[in-house]
Amino acid sequence: MKITLNTILASLCILIAGAIIIGTALFFGTKKAQPVLDRRRPEPAPTPQEQIIQAQKTQQQTQSEASQTSGEFGTYTSLGQVRASTMPDPETTTTALVLVEPWFSYTSEDPAFQEELDTKRQNIHSILLQFFSNHSYQQLRAMGEELVKSQLQESINEELSLGSISALYFESYLFFE
Repeated sequence: MKITLNTILASLCILIAGAIIIGTALFFGTKKAQPVLDRRRPEPAPTPQEQIIQAQKTQQQTQSEASQTSGEFGTYTSLGQVRASTMPDPETTTTALVLVEPWFSYTSEDPAFQEELDTKRQNIHSILLQFFSNHSYQQLRAMGEELVKSQLQESINEELSLGSISALYFESYLFFE
């Protein structure tokens, strides 16, 4: 029998593979199952008195959260830019283009009112268009921005039935002649 380098290498590979298999089997076979130490122990069941106390705490937390949110305000910015043409000036018969980007604040505790704002978005947009088309450039400039906002706020609040807006603001308020 002739021993070649290939047979020596093959035998050596078989011996190494056998040693790995036997060593692994011995390692896992002799290792005892140890309990996991970081397992969470179950909490004992609460007594009826503890259940009552916990329910009272939960009720107090929900009441305090409700009282904290009752004074919060939301902002409605979905109207976007409104472009309206003013009424023609009686003397010059020229009109101006008004570019206004309104937004307003409201009490945000009522989700039904928020839905009403979304459904009446087009009506509010029409109120803005009609207001600016019923006044000339000179009238609007003479009224001032604050009076314009207060009159628009009144008109918008007349349209709403579930609540009212608390303040009207203009992100931009520009005239183009």
